[in-house]
Amino acid sequence: MTSQAPSIDALPASPAVDSRHFAVDRTLEPLRWLFRWGSLAMLIAMVALPFIQVMAREVFSSPIVGAEELARFMLICTVFIALPYVVSAGANIRMEEFLGFLPGPMVRTVQLLIAATAVVAFAVAAISSLVAIRANFDNATPTLGIPYWIFLGAAFTGLTMTTVESAVQFVKALRRQPLYVTFPGEHEPEEELDLPGELRH
Repeated sequence: MTSQAPSIDALPASPAVDSRHFAVDRTLEPLRWLFRWGSLAMLIAMVALPFIQVMAREVFSSPIVGAEELARFMLICTVFIALPYVVSAGANIRMEEFLGFLPGPMVRTVQLLIAATAVVAFAVAAISSLVAIRANFDNATPTLGIPYWIFLGAAFTGLTMTTVESAVQFVKALRRQPLYVTFPGEHEPEEELDLPGELRH
C-alpha cells in the first residue's frame, strides 16, 4: 500500500491501523483469523452449554452429564485463544493516557520497554505451560475424561501467539509505526448513518 500510517510519536497513544496495512500484518492475517473466529466459536459454546443444561434438567428432566465441566473447559480455552486478538488490537488494559504526559522520545522508549517486557513474560508463560503439559500428559478431568494437555495446549497456543504479537509490536515501535491493528469488520462505516435527529450528536 502507498498510504502512510501515522508514526507513534504523532499521538500520545498509539493509533490502530488496518490489519493489512503492513507486510507483517498481512502475513499474520490467516493466523489472526483462526484465533478470532476460534475464540468466538468457543465463547458461543460456553454460553450455550449452561442454557442447554438448564433446559435439559428443568424441561426434559434429563440433565446432560459433564455439561458444566465442558462449559468450564470452553471458558479456559476462550480466554487463552482470544488473548492474541486482544493484544494485537490493543484492547487490553494499557493506561496509555499516562503516555500523553511524556515527551515524544520517552513515549517511544516506554512503548519499547512495554513490548519487550510482554515478549519475555508471555514467552516464559508459554514455556511454563509446555512444561505443565509434559507433567500432566496422562491426567484427565474426572467426569468427561478430557485430557489436561488439551486445557494446557490452549494455553500454550494462545500464549505463544501472544508472544509473537508482542514481538511484532516491539518491531513496530522500533520503526515508529502504529502498534495495534483493527480488522475490516470492525471499521466504522464511511457514510454517516441515517439516524433520527434526537440521536445525532
